[in-house]
Amino acid sequence: MPRDLAISCEGMDCKPLLSEWRWLVPSDAIPLMIGIFGDWIFGAPDGSHWHLDLLEGQFQQVARDSTEFNARKREEKYRDEWFGANWADIALAKGFLPNADECLGWKIAPVLGGPFSVENMQVFSLIVYQRLNGQLFRQLSQK
Repeated sequence: MPRDLAISCEGMDCKPLLSEWRWLVPSDAIPLMIGIFGDWIFGAPDGSHWHLDLLEGQFQQVARDSTEFNARKREEKYRDEWFGANWADIALAKGFLPNADECLGWKIAPVLGGPFSVENMQVFSLIVYQRLNGQLFRQLSQK
């Protein structure tokens, strides 16, 4: 069964997936959902919602609370920004169908000059893609 645009982290062991992101993501951030391109939405103890962006390697607040988050996630702008909705539509139409333990991703990261194109996309193991990107952005942040 192919993945939805984002799946709930409820019941999922996220520790291995986040092991290479702990340099950026606070330990008290609670994983709420993970997008089809591996991006994350987290809840913070104060109720705010945060996005871990795998394109930019950034962790930033996207909503003050769940009400604001749920309203924004219905907007095309945020569905595309947080979950890659437009590229997901293209990938799914081309037959890229990731399972729950997989995600869509870029063979050559756009931050390294990889093109935004179908030819640069593939289905990855979710854990492999998380680890590769976490290591990549940690190294880039140290430059």
